[in-house]
Formats: sequence, structure tokens, C-alpha cells
Amino acid sequence: MKKLLFIIALALTSISVSAHNPNTASVVISPINGVWIAQFTISQEGANYALNSYYADKDLTSIEAEKYKELYISYLKKKISLIVDDTKISFSSAGIKLGNHQTDIKLLLPDFPENYRKVELSLPMFEENEQQHTVVRFLENEKSIRKVLNQANEFKMNFENINTEFKSVNANKLEFNKIIYGIIALIIIAIGVYFYRIRNKTVANN
Repeated sequence: MKKLLFIIALALTSISVSAHNPNTASVVISPINGVWIAQFTISQEGANYALNSYYADKDLTSIEAEKYKELYISYLKKKISLIVDDTKISFSSAGIKLGNHQTDIKLLLPDFPENYRKVELSLPMFEENEQQHTVVRFLENEKSIRKVLNQANEFKMNFENINTEFKSVNANKLEFNKIIYGIIALIIIAIGVYFYRIRNKTVANN
């Protein structure tokens, strides 16, 4: 029993430290009532540093709260790229709750398809902070996948939706597959053009 209580206390301490780390953020992307939503939990201290660096030509301390929220959301949308089955997914603002220590943001993903195979996420938000770590988690029913995004992995996450699980995919493998598919497409086109010319030449000779 004491061991269990110790483990719980250790977990709660870890969560508390993570919550107050200015270079840590978390994102949960999942469908809620049929609509995919990205829910951000962000350390406001880290956000302030990144936003001030990004908007260096603006004095963010002197603008109204609503304008600050607009700039905040605009920054996030520019920093996030989500491609599902080779189609870029758009984001729309659902809400932002500013706090002194923590900010919560929700973005809607209205174009996220019901049936999908491949997901490619790039999320270099707050990359202005050298030690930025963003924990991203995709959830759908019983399926779940999690990854910590940072400069080492270029803030990228790629996975495939396979039957009952999400399977992580190496970004280099995806790029290699795209190159292979491109080469195959060019070969098919070249063969088609070759036979088309032969056919036209044969018809002309007749």
C-alpha cells in the first residue's frame, strides 16, 4: 500500500513540475461528438517569451486582451501543419482561456476525415524557446499514440491508422515512399507516351 501511495505521489509531483515548466506544452487531438478538436495546454511564461520573439515589432504588453488573443491564435495556426492522407487539414478557433500561469486553447478541425490512413503532423510552436518540448497525443476510441516533439525530431510526428491501433512511422520512410511513388508514376507516364507514339507512327504508315 505504501509503495502504491509513493508511486501516486511521485506521479503527481512529476505532473506538477511539468505543468510549471515554461518550456513544456501539451496537445490532445481527438474527436468529440463527431468533430475533431485540438486541445492545447500551454505554459504562459514560455508562450510570452516565444510570442514576444515572434512579434518583435509589436509591444504585446500594451495591446488589448482581444487583440493579444488574435495574435496568439494566428501564431498557432501558422506553426501547425496537419496532413491527413496527403490533404492539408484546416483549423478554426474554438476558444482561448488566458491565465497567468497556464493558457488553454481549443481549435476545431472540421475537415478531418472520418476514415483515414496516414497522419503527418508538424508543430514547431514555441520553437523560439530552445528547450521547448510539446507532448502530443492522438486519441480515437480505444486507439492512442503519444510523442514528445522537440528540436531533435524537428517537432514532427507521423503515424498510420491501422485497424485497431495507431502505428508510428519514421518521417524518412514517408519521404522515401513519396519518392518511390513519384518515380513509378514517371515510368508509367513514359511508357504511356512511348506506346502512344508507336501507335501514331503505325497509323501514319498505314
